[in-house]
Amino acid sequence: MSLQPTYGVLVPALYAFLLYGLRFALFASIAFHLSDPSRPHPRGRPHIDRPPKFQLNPNLRRELGQSTLTLLIFAAVNAILFGYGLLHSSRLYFKVTEFPTWWFWTSIPVMLALHDTLFYWLHRVMHSRLLFAKMHRQHHESVYPTAFAAYSFGWSEALAEALIVIAIIFIIPVHPLAFLIFQTLSTAYNVYGHCGREFYPESVSGHWAGRWMNTSSLHAHHHRHGRGNYSFYFTFWDRVMGTLVPTAQK
Repeated sequence: MSLQPTYGVLVPALYAFLLYGLRFALFASIAFHLSDPSRPHPRGRPHIDRPPKFQLNPNLRRELGQSTLTLLIFAAVNAILFGYGLLHSSRLYFKVTEFPTWWFWTSIPVMLALHDTLFYWLHRVMHSRLLFAKMHRQHHESVYPTAFAAYSFGWSEALAEALIVIAIIFIIPVHPLAFLIFQTLSTAYNVYGHCGREFYPESVSGHWAGRWMNTSSLHAHHHRHGRGNYSFYFTFWDRVMGTLVPTAQK
C-alpha cells in the first residue's frame, strides 16, 4: 500500500519554508553585516582573510540560490512527515507534563550533542572519494564562505542534513518547543561558522571548556583546505578521531 497524505502537505510546506527562511535570513543578514570587513571588530579580532581577487557578488548569488533550494527541501521533508502522519511514529510529546520539567531543558543540549555526532559522521562520509563529488562539492565551492553559505548545499546533501535532524525526534522524547529552540540555536551556530569572522575571544581556544567549542576559524580552515575540522558545535569528535587542525585558530 502506498502512503496517502492524511493532512495535506502544501500548507505545512509553506509554513515550514517561511519559518526556516525567515529565521535563516535574519541570522545570516545580521552575521553578514557584522562580518563586513569595513566594520571594526569590538575585540579587535581580524577578519578571516580572503584573497585580493575574491569576488563577493557571484559567490553570494550562488550561496543564496543554493541555500534557498536547501530550505525548500527542509520544508518538504517536514511537510511529508506531517502530511503523511509519520510524526505519530516519532517520540514527540505535546504535553509538557508528560516528562519532568528538567528533561525539557536537558533535551536541548542532548539534541545538540546528538546532532553534532550525526553531523560529524555524515560530514566525514561526504568527504570520502565515493561521495564528495556527488554530495558535498557544491558546499565547498564557497572556499571563502559568507554567512549565506550556511545552507549552500546540493539537493542530496540538503536531504541528508534534513534527515539527521529529523532522526533526533525518533531517538529521544522531545517537546516541539524544545525542538524549535534547538533548531534555532543550530541555525545561529551554522551561520556563525560560515560568516568569515571570529567572534570568540582569543582566550577561548586555550580555556579548559572553550577548547571544546567549534569556531568560525576552524570551519574557515576546513573550507579553505577541504580537510579536518568536521564537527558542528563542538570539537569532541575531531579530537577523539584525530581530525582537529588546531593551527586553524591562529
